[in-house]
Amino acid sequence: MTIKADAQNIVNHLPDDASWEDLVKELYRQKKITLGLTDLEVVQNELSDADLNTIIARLKSSNSRPDDMRNTKTYTPGNAVTLGMIAGVIAILFSLVFPPISWVAAAVAITAGSFGVIRQEEKSWVPVLLALISLVPVINILT
Repeated sequence: MTIKADAQNIVNHLPDDASWEDLVKELYRQKKITLGLTDLEVVQNELSDADLNTIIARLKSSNSRPDDMRNTKTYTPGNAVTLGMIAGVIAILFSLVFPPISWVAAAVAITAGSFGVIRQEEKSWVPVLLALISLVPVINILT
């Protein structure tokens, strides 16, 4: 049977009020589509309705992710932002353990984030935010 005839047969067996989701579920049920299936789902003889609903939910949730989370090639941070984010994470990690390291890292993060803002680099505000968060324990101690 050719692909066209097989597809026509699947469509003909669907109810008259079938939606696109019903068609996709039937294609998954008959294992005509294996994209997005786990290894266990691929080798199962038959997929239950619960399995099909789980697969459809996975597909919908993967489509609802922002583009920069699905394709990492679209976001290329500059050197200032990268340095600032690393310094910001170090500042947060050391803020309660050894505050002097945190203060130096926070200063580097604020400086690098500011350079990123001046250069209009994407997401350059993140290092500044990380530095400010790392300074919260110091502010609590001083007040």
